[in-house]
Amino acid sequence: MNKFKLDKISQDFIKTSFGNILEWYDFTIYGLFALQISRTFFPKNIPFISLLLVFATFGVGFLARPLGSFIFGIIGDRRGKLYAVNLSIWLMAIPTTLIGFLPSYEVLGILSPILLVFLRICQGVSAGGQFSGLIAVAVDSDAPNKPFLTSLIYTISVLGCFLASLVGSIAIAVFSNSAHSGFPSLVWRIPFILSMVLFLIYSRMVPEFPKHSLESEHKFTLADIFAKQPKVLVYMSLLSFTTGTIYYVLFTYLVTYMQAHLHFGKQLAFLEMNGILIISIFLYPLFGYFANRHICRVSYAKRYVLLMLLGALIFSLSAINVWLGIIGLLIMVVGFCAVTSFVTSLFAEIFDESYRMTACSLSFNLGITLAGFAPLVAELVSRASVYGLTILLIMTMLIMYWIMGQIIQTKGYKKLLST
Repeated sequence: MNKFKLDKISQDFIKTSFGNILEWYDFTIYGLFALQISRTFFPKNIPFISLLLVFATFGVGFLARPLGSFIFGIIGDRRGKLYAVNLSIWLMAIPTTLIGFLPSYEVLGILSPILLVFLRICQGVSAGGQFSGLIAVAVDSDAPNKPFLTSLIYTISVLGCFLASLVGSIAIAVFSNSAHSGFPSLVWRIPFILSMVLFLIYSRMVPEFPKHSLESEHKFTLADIFAKQPKVLVYMSLLSFTTGTIYYVLFTYLVTYMQAHLHFGKQLAFLEMNGILIISIFLYPLFGYFANRHICRVSYAKRYVLLMLLGALIFSLSAINVWLGIIGLLIMVVGFCAVTSFVTSLFAEIFDESYRMTACSLSFNLGITLAGFAPLVAELVSRASVYGLTILLIMTMLIMYWIMGQIIQTKGYKKLLST
């Protein structure tokens, strides 16, 4: 039985990873308040188009992630991975807070959505170095429980989503019925402005950038990465795309889906989301513990993809019975938590140590860039058919299953099994 021994880097990793709460809080509140943001920064005459523009703007932020992954990847490989992770967290708080103060379309006109897009791009650059950087830090630690550590990254990211959903729920419950004229329409701004308070708390927890000499002395270029492990880079990018797509549908878009298509009230939609997130918070470390006990983790992950497919089929019945939809959703969440717990450490482990953070960040963020448009695509297919969202999820899961089969055949994965 594995003992959970934590070296100094692992301890710093856990402390720094709490900044992941802030990072995902900042990134999640935009998706959770999509309906309210659409009415603030875009013309109100066609609500559906305004909502699509909000999700398109959500996706635009992801287009900047590869740039951020490249910048922070190089910083991490040359100056220290924890240094790069902390720097990205510091650079996330400012644009998020500014979104909370951004004047509406009625005040600034077309300049308002332009500034919103700019701030989303700033968020995207920052996010590009955070999550994948933590994966690289966990894999580079001397602790034997690396899969468990990487599962904690998802646990803490879901905590950030939960915090965003919880703050949103409280703001809606407390202020939506305020007697002050116009105040309910400003409720969505509170979680954005609160992000600066959370950032200040975090900065007191980690006053200095932790630095460790994990980086290699060897110089490398992007061409070296593509030349040495091209297939692995492509497969890991596709794996990131599929996991990211499902993540953003389950943990971001569903709040909008429940309101716009299942006709849930705002408070009930946020309550359902809070329940899903709480379950995930407990599932990630549990599956991380199990992942730590298995070598062939991708093979085990493939089995849980089949469980997700079962959940998606049951979820399709939500148009007939809401409770069946909720059961299907819970099954998908269980399967997804298992899959990501089993494969997340692979994003760093499968690459050579000399360029690990850069390759990890690049593959992860190339996939996430495309996945960032998942809420937009989900809304379009949901409008087109009552089964549109289910079809999107099933197609994504089938691609994920195929990719895992390809990864198992790569030299990088076989080398991992032999060590």
